[in-house]
Amino acid sequence: MLIKIAWRNVWRNKRRSLITIAAIFIAVFLAIIMRSLQFGMYDNMIKNVVGSFSGYIQLHSKGYWDDKNIDNSFKIDPDTYNKIEDTDGVSDILKRIQTGALSSNNDLSKFVYITGVQLENENKLTDWSKRLIDGKLFEKNSNSIIVGKGVAKYYSLKVGDSLVFIGQGYHGMQAVGVYPVQGIIDMKNPNLNNLSVFMNLDVAQNFVSADDMLTSLVINKDEYFDENQLAKKIRSITDYESNDVMTWKEMTPELDQLIEADNAGGLLIIIILYMIVSFGIFGTVLMMTQERLYEFGVLISIGMKKSKLIISLIFETVLLTFVGTLSGIIISRPIVNYFHYNPVRLFGAAAAQLESAGFEPVIPFMNSFDIPLNHSLIIIFISLLTCIYPIIIISRLHPIKAMNR
Repeated sequence: MLIKIAWRNVWRNKRRSLITIAAIFIAVFLAIIMRSLQFGMYDNMIKNVVGSFSGYIQLHSKGYWDDKNIDNSFKIDPDTYNKIEDTDGVSDILKRIQTGALSSNNDLSKFVYITGVQLENENKLTDWSKRLIDGKLFEKNSNSIIVGKGVAKYYSLKVGDSLVFIGQGYHGMQAVGVYPVQGIIDMKNPNLNNLSVFMNLDVAQNFVSADDMLTSLVINKDEYFDENQLAKKIRSITDYESNDVMTWKEMTPELDQLIEADNAGGLLIIIILYMIVSFGIFGTVLMMTQERLYEFGVLISIGMKKSKLIISLIFETVLLTFVGTLSGIIISRPIVNYFHYNPVRLFGAAAAQLESAGFEPVIPFMNSFDIPLNHSLIIIFISLLTCIYPIIIISRLHPIKAMNR
């Protein structure tokens, strides 16, 4: 009964109700669109920098991250590997070995990072075939290499050319070899493109005389799974004294700081938007209360309890908010989904700037349900907060004084 009364009271002044609903709708709509855009951009940045190569979580031997030396490699215990693989939230595990070496071709030389990978597993993190510029991906037992496009440009390499590598192997062993170029790849990151050379894992291990050794175990997570929670689980499985488990935030703190700084700016705009909406909702509640004091006095004098009257007013405010919020979610959802699957592609100077920073020049929207849910709850909380005013007025209301106004 109270809900029916509240619904009818909402539409007693249609113009005011529609203006309030429109204000809430615009606030929710803009907040969802803006935050979906921001979080989608952050997610894309993380996928470009983190998901494209480094992974969300890495397991190293103790001290490797500070001293990236082949001597700090480790051998993964099969039981530990299986436990990590079975951990909730883990989608893929990639084995890698990486070492620095001097590369040479004709009269040119250049320092590069040689990374041994299992290509069939790497494709689970990033589809290498989409990034291949020339040539083809190496097979499982191939002795060939794939080079970043920056390395290929430096040496003017073509598929079929060879690179000579000289470096230091495991525990002082000499690492020397000549390997044919089978493919040229664009890693979507200038630093990786200029320094990266990829081999099959077993070929790279043989090159540095470190059979079955790894420098990192890259752990990819399920989409939207909390990497901090996952890292905590993995730390409980592994030997903490001899291994380090690091999240992408620890490995690339500059990216995390960039996202935090931009997110703070977005939050400030959202706060300003909600402050404006709060005053709009409060203005409506204020008018609904003040212009109906005589009515409240009559209702209380004929026996209606103040508590029921307060509940009825709260229902009115919540119904106004619910209609505006639901409209904002319904209208914004198709737009967010469309731009999630069809991201905005940048061109010209903006695209060049993003590419130079190592990011793909696209802006996808994030279509997580957390965004509309969170903003809906914020608006409902604001509406409930504004109900404090009518609660105070009605609880102090004297029927005779109210009817004599």
